[in-house]
Amino acid sequence: MGIVVLLELVEPLDSLVLGIGGDQVDAMSVRRVHAASSEPGASGGPAALTACGMDTSAMVVDRWSPQRPGQSWYPPRWAGYVCLTCDAAARAF
Repeated sequence: MGIVVLLELVEPLDSLVLGIGGDQVDAMSVRRVHAASSEPGASGGPAALTACGMDTSAMVVDRWSPQRPGQSWYPPRWAGYVCLTCDAAARAF
C-alpha cells in the first residue's frame, strides 16, 4: 500500500482548473496537505478518505514519490501545510 499526497484547496473550484494539464499548484491555493492510501489496482489513485477522514474527491493529487530512504511522504515545498493527523498516520504506514 502506497501513500498518495493530496492537496486540499482553499476554493474547491480550483481543483478543476489546477488539475488540467498537470500544472503546479500555487501555494496560495492550498489550505492543507493530506495523506491517503492508494487504491489497489492499476490506477494508483487515492482511497475515498484521507488518513484524517476527509473526502478525497475534491482534492488535487500531488504526484510526489520519495526518491531515497528517509524522505518524507510529502514534498518539501508543502512542509508548512501538512495535516498533523495525516502526518502521524503516514509515518505509521
